[in-house]
Amino acid sequence: MKLLLMKTIRAVFLMLLTVSTIGLKAQSDPTGESAVTRTFAITNATVIQAPGKELKGATVVIKNGLIDAVGTNVTVPKNAQLIDGKDMYVYAAFIDGLSNTGAKRPENMPRPNNLFSPDPPNDYAGITPERSLVDQLDIESNTIGSLRKEGFAISHSVPYGRMLPGSGSIILLGDKKHADDLVLSKDVSMFTQFAGAPGAYPGNVLGIMAKFRNLYRNAENDKKHFDSYAQNPSGLERPERDRVTEAFFPVVTKQRPVMFDVSGVLEVQRAIRLQKDLGFKLMVGNVKQAWDLGQMFKENGTNVFLSLDLPDAPKEAKGKDKDEMTEEAKRLEARKMDFYKKYTGQAASLANTGVKFGFSSLDVASNKIKANLLTMIENGLSENDALAALTTNPAGILGIDKIAGTVEAGKIANIMISNAPYFTKDSQIKFMFVDGDKYDFEIKEKSAAGNGNRSAAAGNDPVVGTWTYNFETPQGATTGKMIIGKEGTQYTGKLTSNDGGPDNDMQEVSFVNGTLSFSFSIDAGGQSVELVVTGTVTGKQYDAEVSVSAFNFSTPLTATKDDGQ
Repeated sequence: MKLLLMKTIRAVFLMLLTVSTIGLKAQSDPTGESAVTRTFAITNATVIQAPGKELKGATVVIKNGLIDAVGTNVTVPKNAQLIDGKDMYVYAAFIDGLSNTGAKRPENMPRPNNLFSPDPPNDYAGITPERSLVDQLDIESNTIGSLRKEGFAISHSVPYGRMLPGSGSIILLGDKKHADDLVLSKDVSMFTQFAGAPGAYPGNVLGIMAKFRNLYRNAENDKKHFDSYAQNPSGLERPERDRVTEAFFPVVTKQRPVMFDVSGVLEVQRAIRLQKDLGFKLMVGNVKQAWDLGQMFKENGTNVFLSLDLPDAPKEAKGKDKDEMTEEAKRLEARKMDFYKKYTGQAASLANTGVKFGFSSLDVASNKIKANLLTMIENGLSENDALAALTTNPAGILGIDKIAGTVEAGKIANIMISNAPYFTKDSQIKFMFVDGDKYDFEIKEKSAAGNGNRSAAAGNDPVVGTWTYNFETPQGATTGKMIIGKEGTQYTGKLTSNDGGPDNDMQEVSFVNGTLSFSFSIDAGGQSVELVVTGTVTGKQYDAEVSVSAFNFSTPLTATKDDGQ
């Protein structure tokens, strides 16, 4: 399925232009505040230093980008900017184990003329392990702010590509002037996925596995030659230089793990089979069907990053509709519910097996992360295990536990502050610190009408009305209307296009805490593709991001509310 989707990406993108998809620049922090001082003191707060380790009425001092002190008897520096932590909760900011955060997708290499499909150029085959996430890192990427808004300060981010796109790096999710300032640790993994080249070798899973074995064995032999030549070159033929082969050297010597993007059970098993055959250090990410794999992970010592993406809950028939269902329809409904329960309960299953896993945001819209975490908790995952999967576990797996993952003196000042215990439904993030820089968020009070955290009553709602959007594409600007209404407490919406394309209904429209989000689907050559839109409303301006998780694709769009609305 994944390979089929990748083959249709060009068609989908063209359709996005026609139907005026809304790519919105989701800025979690409007300013990335540059404080007069970089010394802060969060006073009288509840500090969750690590899962299960809590301090009440504590102070956290941040100085020069580091946590300087934590405790109930801490001296506050005279030059500190004070933050009253009463009724607030301080956590270590979250760590994302696998994503494309901050990466700018390059254009795929066009099919070469007179392509010899059994042996295509490496660039076309997607065999570019010598490349790095740093080559694609874009400080203006809206994915950085979107993930930061959800409580994340660090991401293990990997480049876009096919079989071997390049090495992943650990980046800080801050606002910086240069991409190098975001890099916490460069080239920490070799990223691999079962995505072949269209119409060429290796174009399928078996071909990819065979090609990986071949590249690894060649690197083992070449590494021995390089080492022998370095020790005593006399009488030895000079080694030939090959960037692809040399990129495997730190993998062969176990200095760098291989990170496999493996969503399905078979992909997980194939990655582990390669690891057992060849002996490299393995991490698997974006794992989506792990409910029967806990014992395998534990016995093999595999490092796991579970996907934060979850399927929608199946709709159950009720009343008369249920009474009129056939026995076969009832069995089908029961199977769907059983699958959903296994899926949403797999995090708890892994934790109960003793697997220390982290989370991956690779295929999930950022505005769904917290809701999905709460769903996992409702299905058996303890809050301590959830917090560990967001903080201490990924810090340990990625080798950064000495500088991140807990609220302790000496560690990088990556801190999240919420107005209630984070895993409660209505909690909101008030502050984020990334590398000692502070980011503020607006806290929305519940409305008296009992309309949750919505910003206004229906009669004076800031999003209801007609918006004109501008969508920048490689082919130029595309414009249209975004028409939003409200029926009771439910939002409705429709997208139109000035290019004459069909209208599209907006689904799951939500406006909470200043964030407007919705989804809609398009038909890509007979296949339905979901697009998720999320962004921030500031007055009459809408800046947001559209994400196509099937292709790990996102792009920005802006919208302005029409006069008189």
